[in-house]
Amino acid sequence: MMDKADMSLKAFKTFFVIGVTAMALLLAFAQLVSAQTLIEKSFKVESEAEATLDLIASVPDTSWAKSGSEAATVSIFLDGKKHQDAILFAGAKQFTYRLLLGRVAIGEHSLRIELNRQQSAANAITVKIADAKVTLINNSHPDFQMLAHAPILFARPDTIGKFSDVPLLMYCETLKEAEKTTLRYTVIFSNEDGGTQTAALMARWGRTTDIEWVVDVELDANGRVVNSTFQGANHVTKTFQGKREAGHPLFLTETVNNNFSDQGDSAMRFTLRPISVDLSNHSREWVMDQNPWTYTVMAEEMTREGKITDERTLGARIGDLRNYLYVDVASTQQSGALFSFAVKLKNDPRWHTSDFGISSYKIERSGYFRTTVRLPKGTTLNQIERLAARCDLAGNPRSKEEIAKAAAAQCELGSINNVFFLNDSYQPGASLPIRVGAVKLLFGEAIDFPVSTRR
Repeated sequence: MMDKADMSLKAFKTFFVIGVTAMALLLAFAQLVSAQTLIEKSFKVESEAEATLDLIASVPDTSWAKSGSEAATVSIFLDGKKHQDAILFAGAKQFTYRLLLGRVAIGEHSLRIELNRQQSAANAITVKIADAKVTLINNSHPDFQMLAHAPILFARPDTIGKFSDVPLLMYCETLKEAEKTTLRYTVIFSNEDGGTQTAALMARWGRTTDIEWVVDVELDANGRVVNSTFQGANHVTKTFQGKREAGHPLFLTETVNNNFSDQGDSAMRFTLRPISVDLSNHSREWVMDQNPWTYTVMAEEMTREGKITDERTLGARIGDLRNYLYVDVASTQQSGALFSFAVKLKNDPRWHTSDFGISSYKIERSGYFRTTVRLPKGTTLNQIERLAARCDLAGNPRSKEEIAKAAAAQCELGSINNVFFLNDSYQPGASLPIRVGAVKLLFGEAIDFPVSTRR
């Protein structure tokens, strides 16, 4: 006959087993609920290749502009192993997400895409997949090297689950010098949570997306990697010493202004398929022009984060992005010169400036770049009477050396390439038909151009 101690021990063991079993069932149920298979398919590889994925999907009742309904997240599995995540930011509209599956060996392979409920917005319940097209790019294809060395990005940990600063698009420039080829990879993020304030982003960069250089991969004449350098914290160029996955360098998006580390990882990772671009005669923002949906995502994120206001203010909040005139310029600034832009409307004696009269909002870099001018709500192209470019001087030169340097300060305006508003869908509208020849401005000088809106 059992004593009370034995009975208590047996009861404890029974309850312990029941508890463990219940916990296991709960965990299994949670996993089942958090993941739902959306599509499964297989594909055969005849020769080693880089595999790309065109995921054509839509998510009813979601909008990047609305909290709680931002997007669904899907997890993509290759041969049973999780390969990457994709945030379906385009909402209810059917959209093609250009992804990369990486190096695949000869043989049969499986692809599975699951809804990741844990990383999806509360109202993102249903995902409709129209197609998941796998394309194989072997080493004889002109895009093979570009795809084979594309970086894989781990999400910045503080963005996971917040639908902020999402990598939207990756592009690659191919730079050739003698026997060396450099593949330069850059990512367009939906925004940056730190770094330059929003109003300054519009003045100095002409956008609120964050366009960040990731890595340069240098190849010799035989296509072998000889060196890789990347953008580390504080925009410091560093030599890559991290891991590669079948040739793809791995990076963690580390800082709030989306700089990178070649060490560490996070719970989510993104493998975007790069597009090839030639920016020898274009600004980086031109890539957005070619992919106008990036402007829509940009505007929706600003709206959701409460950064849009009718007030004339600086800092984190700006006006409706459709009320800015976007100006694409080629100009060279020398010896501390600063460039800015201004707009005069018909029947209005005032000028509206890109820099708001603030020195740090002016542009010191040279080349092809973008700026914006905030104008009254509802302004159209045919209300613009004149445009002006101005050259100023940085700082407060006082010493002999500073004054001597200032004497050479000038802005060489090469061209005005594109001038437009965003339309009702927050995408670039028609361009103002203006063409300007080369003009040299000394510091303290400005020049204006009459505008004709006749087609």
